[in-house]
Amino acid sequence: MNAVAPRLAMPPRLAGRPSLFKVVRSIGENALSAWPEEAFELEWMDRSMWFRHVAVANSPEAAKHVLLDNNDNYVKTPIARNLLEPGLGKGLLTTEGADWRRQRRIMAPAFAHKRLEVFAPGMVAETDRMLAGWRAGETVDAAEAMMRLTLAIISRAMFSIDASGDVARIGEGVGRYQHAVRPGFADLLGLPGWVPRPSIARGRAAMGEIHPIITGVIEKRQREGGPADDLLALLLEARDEETGKGMSDAEMRAQIATIFTARHETTSVALTWTWYLLALHPEVERRLEVEIDQVLVGRAPTAADVPRLRYTRMVIEESMRLYPPVHTMSRQALADDVVCGHPVPKGADVMISPWLLHRHRKLWHEPDRFDPERFAPERAGNRHRFAYLPFGGGPRICIGMGFAMMEAVLILARMAQRWRLELVPGQEVVPVGLITLRPRDGLNVKLAPRDA
Repeated sequence: MNAVAPRLAMPPRLAGRPSLFKVVRSIGENALSAWPEEAFELEWMDRSMWFRHVAVANSPEAAKHVLLDNNDNYVKTPIARNLLEPGLGKGLLTTEGADWRRQRRIMAPAFAHKRLEVFAPGMVAETDRMLAGWRAGETVDAAEAMMRLTLAIISRAMFSIDASGDVARIGEGVGRYQHAVRPGFADLLGLPGWVPRPSIARGRAAMGEIHPIITGVIEKRQREGGPADDLLALLLEARDEETGKGMSDAEMRAQIATIFTARHETTSVALTWTWYLLALHPEVERRLEVEIDQVLVGRAPTAADVPRLRYTRMVIEESMRLYPPVHTMSRQALADDVVCGHPVPKGADVMISPWLLHRHRKLWHEPDRFDPERFAPERAGNRHRFAYLPFGGGPRICIGMGFAMMEAVLILARMAQRWRLELVPGQEVVPVGLITLRPRDGLNVKLAPRDA
């Protein structure tokens, strides 16, 4: 590591003692901006925002209690539902209780590890297709490039079609949705449900084209048939092992919207921040390249190579520690509870922020330093499981985690075989906490071929 670590991009932070309304406005614009400096050291925080009681579970033990030990007492908050349901419907990400458990049972076999390996060749092929259009010295927006690439991959894996035409409009709709659906004053202050929330209408408008496209693809597959091994085929065939029933049409649309939008969005964001960090840390990039060259010896990576690309995975894991794509999780207590000695009244919102936990000064040595060695097996094994939550935790841990990690490792390895992405000087890189953690104005990089 360098003696002096590069200063990493951070969100703007409110100065002094801002008013409640300034805090609320800041959260609506960037969910990370309102965290005070002491939030990276405290293990619990209580806040009152008019009609909302908000607790921040800021230790691994508290996160484990909410997400695992007493998870039946905690459901998605009204704010989370208002952010997600207009676009995703009532799928695995938004349902609760028995409906969620049934949907999870039905979907789990489609995401079994052995089934996912069939998608690896398509991931590499789409990466090669993108790289074929790159030219030395060009400037590209890495955030946009990663978004297009992961959209192409999920289109191929989900539907066995390319990411053009109607499918491309899904990706465009997701981008609009991120900026349209933000918590407003009524959400953040806990005002009654009858108070208008314009962001819900904006979100429905932004995603208005997506559901008819998904419905059309499903209906065409049901009429004409198609490949038996893509995700759409697996979901159409899936049955609940307890009842023998599959998903309803509405549930199917919701699951596809969730997988399609959330999956490609979060992986693209993780890769964008990975390239940002590699550009700032050439010594890490060189070690990554050494591993890739030794493991692959110039050939394209395969699913069998993923376990051997250990340092490549460590780089991605450390990137998701510093810039977790899902930066905040929120739950609402169904009944009174006590979390690590702190009372949580019924109806209170409990927030768990990977952004805070992953940079917590009591959990990580030099938390703002990019150090992939943190995830070497001998070091990671001593860490509390709930200190690191890029995919959530407990029963609701992301069902697509295996797909996402395989995809990220294969993409990073294939790209790093051929290119280095150099940051364009003079740009201000600002993390913005929307639904996911995006760089505010993208990430402009200059393409430098490795063999130059």
